[in-house]
Amino acid sequence: MTLPIDLDLLEKRIAIPALLAELSYLNEQRSVELVRVWGEKTMPITSLYDLLLKEIQVSSCQQQAN
Repeated sequence: MTLPIDLDLLEKRIAIPALLAELSYLNEQRSVELVRVWGEKTMPITSLYDLLLKEIQVSSCQQQAN
């Protein structure tokens, strides 16, 4: 049985809230900006997912450097 929904896209959509929460501990201001992007649906899911991964990595590295 084939689902009409791309499973990769569905997994990214499911992961976004947890990624936003993770980012909020590292960079609260940026996470609020991206929550707005998520809520207003102004960016495609894959783009937002990729951006969140990048933001978490950058913020994590900056925090470790301090």
